[in-house]
Amino acid sequence: MKYDDPRLRDLLAGEYVMATLPRRARSRFERLMAADPALARLVAEWQERLAPLDAAAAPVEPPAEIWRAVERAIGPSPAAVRPVAAREGWWERLALWRGLAFGALAAAAALLLYVAVPRPVPPAAAILAVLTDASGAPSFVATRQPDGGIAVAAIRAQPLAADRAFELWAIAGGPPRSLGLVGRTAGQGLVLPQGALPRDGVLAVSLEPAGGSPTGAPTGPVLYQGKILPADS
Repeated sequence: MKYDDPRLRDLLAGEYVMATLPRRARSRFERLMAADPALARLVAEWQERLAPLDAAAAPVEPPAEIWRAVERAIGPSPAAVRPVAAREGWWERLALWRGLAFGALAAAAALLLYVAVPRPVPPAAAILAVLTDASGAPSFVATRQPDGGIAVAAIRAQPLAADRAFELWAIAGGPPRSLGLVGRTAGQGLVLPQGALPRDGVLAVSLEPAGGSPTGAPTGPVLYQGKILPADS
């Protein structure tokens, strides 16, 4: 495999950050990254790019049955464990440590099972649109929030002059409709109320004067755009 291919390196870096590489491929990639600073920087760029998606996911409390399984596997608290008497031989002590080791392994297995079993995606993690630049690189993302509202934020910092602004537009079978100004900094979101987006169509970000378009329609170039995904996707 030619690891000097830029497209392959970018693809592998993205899969590494998203943890989709198989175990052996991941280990091989980590060895390559340790000897290749440029590859490590590429991974860091992917981590920064996907950070808003990670931040958009609400924390999920493990179900009560998972905690009960962990408690059963671990056994009683240390205070309740009977001290090992001096007269007990090495076999009894070995049995005790084997039991503790087995409990720890069982607890780890229970937690691993919880992580591995697919769970419903929290509403905050629902992606409504990904806006890309002219090269196809993801630049802004729209996500549904727990209260049903919508947040639109840059995936990574975007270049923007001090006297310019990014304005978000919804386009759905008619003239573009302004949704407001969106920040250039990663995670600096524009929060929209529930129902602000059309059911289908396109979201676009244009370059406008500071304060937004003076005409109510895009006056500068459209730099980023993306299709609005179906509500059940």
